[in-house]
Amino acid sequence: MTGKVLGAIIAGGRSRRFGSDKALAPIDGRPMIEHVVAALLPWVDDLAICGRTYGEDRCLPDYPKEDLGPLGGFNAALHYAAANGFGAVITVPCDTPRVSPEIFAALRRQTGPACLAGCPVIGVWPVILAERLNSFVVADARRSVRRWAGLVGAVELPIHAPVNINYVSDGALLDD
Repeated sequence: MTGKVLGAIIAGGRSRRFGSDKALAPIDGRPMIEHVVAALLPWVDDLAICGRTYGEDRCLPDYPKEDLGPLGGFNAALHYAAANGFGAVITVPCDTPRVSPEIFAALRRQTGPACLAGCPVIGVWPVILAERLNSFVVADARRSVRRWAGLVGAVELPIHAPVNINYVSDGALLDD
C-alpha cells in the first residue's frame, strides 16, 4: 500500500453476546483494546478508534449514523482518511487481541482492497472506496463486511485469523 495508512480499530459494538464491554475486558492486566492498539500502531501512520471514545485516542463516530455494524466504523475511517491525506485504512476489530505482525505485514503489501478470508473485518481498504462504501451502507440493510469485500474485489488472504472473542467462553486469554 502506498501513501499514509490510517489504522482503524472497530469498537462500536454493544457486546451483547459477551455480556459486558468486551473492549475493556482484561487480558494480561490490560483492556483487550489496548492489545489491539499496541499490535496495530507500528504498522500505521495514525490511529483512530471507531464507534466509541477511548482514552486520548482519536475517536470517529460511526458514519453516517450509529448501529450500522462494523461497516459504520469502516465508513467513518475511510471518510476521515480521504479528508486527511491518507491513501488507505487498515481495519481491525477491538476483540482480536492477538493479531500477529505477519498479518499487518501482509496487509501493507497489498496494492488494493484485501482482507483475511476467515475474518474480513481485518483488512486494508483504499480511500478511493469511501463514497462507494457510503452508498453500500445506506442501501444494504444487512451491511455484511464479507459482501462488501466481495463487491469491491477484495483479495481474500489465506492467513490464519486470530482468535475473535465474542463470548466470555471464547476468552481463554481473559484474566479471571
